[in-house]
Amino acid sequence: MKYVIDPIQVEEWSLNRHTGVAAKLLADGQNMTVLYTTWAGHATAPEHTHMHEQMGLCLQGEIIFTINGEDFTVKAGEFYHIPGNVPHAERNIEAEPAILVDFFSPIREDLLRRQFEANTLR
Repeated sequence: MKYVIDPIQVEEWSLNRHTGVAAKLLADGQNMTVLYTTWAGHATAPEHTHMHEQMGLCLQGEIIFTINGEDFTVKAGEFYHIPGNVPHAERNIEAEPAILVDFFSPIREDLLRRQFEANTLR
């Protein structure tokens, strides 16, 4: 177990169903999974749902979250919360990259396998 994690040293992979999004699994605990994602300019994630509660922090740039049909712009330094089973999508409309850290509970077994499984709505 690592007690201090440097995202630069963690292996990166692409999230399926997402365009322009690179992911790094930072930690998987007994009750949560932590994911670090870099969103290239104009990156997108289609509308989807998953049973996991999702909370996160935007570290750089800004992302537009569409949650239950309503748009919310999340800027660097701001936190977001998406309850489980709520439809949502994300997009970076800027040319500059954005960086997010997501916390999922319960753990995301799919992300531990480096997959992204969701009930896609579109």
